[in-house]
Amino acid sequence: MKKTVLVLMMALALLLGLFACGKAEEKKFVVLDDDFAKEYYSIAFRKNDIALAAKVQEILNEMAADGTTDRIDTEWFGAPVFLKESDPIEDLSNPTDDSLDKILQAGKLIVGLDDSFPPMGYRDTNTGEIIGYDISLAEEVCKRLGVTLVLQPIDWNSKEGELASGRIDVVWNGMTVTPDRAEAMCLLRPYLANRQVMIVAEDSAIKTKADLAGKKLGLQAGSSAVDALNSFPDVKASLAEVVEYGENLTAFLDLKIGRIDVLLVDEVVGRYLISHEQTE
Repeated sequence: MKKTVLVLMMALALLLGLFACGKAEEKKFVVLDDDFAKEYYSIAFRKNDIALAAKVQEILNEMAADGTTDRIDTEWFGAPVFLKESDPIEDLSNPTDDSLDKILQAGKLIVGLDDSFPPMGYRDTNTGEIIGYDISLAEEVCKRLGVTLVLQPIDWNSKEGELASGRIDVVWNGMTVTPDRAEAMCLLRPYLANRQVMIVAEDSAIKTKADLAGKKLGLQAGSSAVDALNSFPDVKASLAEVVEYGENLTAFLDLKIGRIDVLLVDEVVGRYLISHEQTE
């Protein structure tokens, strides 16, 4: 009996040891200091929907003043991140259009988003429910507006068309401000700062952009990561391949299994993916 117990204990110790070794050999991922771009997030409406945009901006200002954004920030990021003071992109004063009245009459606000963009907007792995930082902000805005929030997942590469067609009322999902987007849509003043960063395995030889020559880089199609990479044509030309994905979760999975060498992504998303990966 004692011999059997001893054998079982030795087997258990061996299994635990193998498990520990396996965990130790798992890859870890890091955000490189050398970034591609510093940028800001905004919320987008149709170009002529000034009244609706102005009302949402007014409510966000109220939320910042009464501490609601601080509470939501702490829930998702652990500290205040909402930009309470930033320069406006559009003149929203004295609107004369009926866009706000239409939303109030309809009783709902349809928000277009990429539902795989954590922590801004994504699906809970247990419930399938769309949650996230932007969702929490939008829920509070709709509550104060007196309408129902409707979340509409879209192809991020077609967001401008989805908005212009009327299928959605607003693009609200960590959308980076760019000159083209400011020209095509009505943007609220920036509410969050961000960077386009490189995510690599901790033991990767890639430390800066100069190390990207001959490497495979992944990014999301239609995202500001594309613009960031295009702003460094020499770096782009040095790459072995640029692999475009429909969303970042698949791109990160390919990074984990070695199909790409580096992921170019929004910092808020990249850090979430890393922290989530290393706490599983």
